[in-house]
Amino acid sequence: MAAAITAREVLDQFLSEYHAAIDAREHQPFVWPHRALGPYLLIFYLLLPPSPSPVIHYARYPLFALIIYLSVTAVHDCRSPAVTVGYGIGLLNAWTILWSATLIIFNDGRRDYRRIERQERPDEAPDVQGLVENMQGDTSALEGSTTDGLKLLHPVGELPEPEPSVTNDLGPKLQSPEIFATQEPIPSSFQETYTWQSFPDDIIHRLDFVLDLVTNFRGLRWTHQGPGTYPPPQHIRETLTNPETPPSLHRNKYPSYHTLFTSNLKSFVLCSLTLDTLKYVTSLDPYFLAQGQNTRSPFPVAHTTRLTLSLLFTFASLLNIFLLAPLVLACTFGPRLLGPHASTWLYPPFFGPLSSIAEKGLAGLWGGWWHQLFRYAFEAAGEFVGAKLLHLSKKSIPGGIARVFVAFVCSGMLHACASYTVLGDTRPIRGSLLFFALQPVGIITQRALSIYLKQKGYREAIPPWMRKLGNVLVVVLWCRVTGPLIADEFAAAGIWLYEPLPVSLIRGVRGEGWWRWGGQWVRWYSGDRWWRSGLVFLGG
Repeated sequence: MAAAITAREVLDQFLSEYHAAIDAREHQPFVWPHRALGPYLLIFYLLLPPSPSPVIHYARYPLFALIIYLSVTAVHDCRSPAVTVGYGIGLLNAWTILWSATLIIFNDGRRDYRRIERQERPDEAPDVQGLVENMQGDTSALEGSTTDGLKLLHPVGELPEPEPSVTNDLGPKLQSPEIFATQEPIPSSFQETYTWQSFPDDIIHRLDFVLDLVTNFRGLRWTHQGPGTYPPPQHIRETLTNPETPPSLHRNKYPSYHTLFTSNLKSFVLCSLTLDTLKYVTSLDPYFLAQGQNTRSPFPVAHTTRLTLSLLFTFASLLNIFLLAPLVLACTFGPRLLGPHASTWLYPPFFGPLSSIAEKGLAGLWGGWWHQLFRYAFEAAGEFVGAKLLHLSKKSIPGGIARVFVAFVCSGMLHACASYTVLGDTRPIRGSLLFFALQPVGIITQRALSIYLKQKGYREAIPPWMRKLGNVLVVVLWCRVTGPLIADEFAAAGIWLYEPLPVSLIRGVRGEGWWRWGGQWVRWYSGDRWWRSGLVFLGG
């Protein structure tokens, strides 16, 4: 490994190690669907018809034990020559355990969850002519509004009534099939009503309900919808029997499908160019080629530069993937194919405002700015341990500390399992797990210091701009101290060897080749039993 100087050589070395481990029966290839049964078992259980039977109710416990067994054996046994697939083996199997626990152990997935659904009112008809006249009116007031004129500059529950002229932004550009093929359904409180739908009886309805529950990690339009997301539009909240919704950390910047598409497309293009630049720059440093932290760097202030590049690469990689959801699901498939699943308010940004860091320091970094994709599961685990196992009040200091620690340890376990299943020379416990386990230490310490300064009267004497600067400095220093734990783990795992884009402008101009993807991505694997046969993913 030490002699490898290019990404291709490192990947070839991984491939050789993989084949050697398979031939020696030290590991097995990750075969789908044989090694991915956990999520399907979860879905199958949730799809069972509604029943008061205690057998079905308590069957979730042996089912969860089986899911744990399948996931743990997959993490222990399976490897892949592709770094992204290898990382995903550990991450997704660990997530399967945590998410299954959230839905059927910490909660009862067949009883506890409700979803906002639309119900037609057959006794009334919409005023189509009036709606058409409104659409042809002045749309200049749409800035900062949703499709039904909802101004999210105001707190939830204190929203002004929408003006008739801003009902929708359905101008010529949106209606043009060259630019966009679908439109958001016209909201009309007299045409439809909304309700909190519990577990459905109809099998087709239940299938949609369960698949949405299992795949909708942020709980959008569910009773467990988390912070940092858009509240339902006003015309929906007005007809709900229980209109309480989580507070929103974001101003809705997507008043129509057209702006949702253009805004996310611009971000996607910019993010792709950033990724292309980062991929070329990091290829110059052997540290990002899984060669270890003690290698010589071509950059000045090596440790800080490597840490900064790692953060930027992580952020850009995640953002590039997240942006595909609104672009593909809402703007390409649209409501004609996906129905209410394509509503624009279901696609808020995954990352929060950077101002959260200046306002709240480390707590703002993790609870406001960084993506909250797994937050509900982390909080559910913390609540279960704090309230049901340790019997600590949620409002007590020990209870709050326990919940924060459990949440971050769960995150650390996900990343540690991912580091365990790659072929690189990683340290899952001393790297990924330790990094996340240290984060609540920093958050609680900063919070305690803030409370102390406030009690002594010092905090009010500090100007707001200086407090914000102090929060930013605390975050920077804390990340500088703890960041190398996770950054070195990513680099050693070979994460940055992956090709984020099919075409590279920079490397193409430099004569290194425009097209970056290739090779065999998937192949059929024949096991010793028919059920052990399936697809093996090899990356590109």
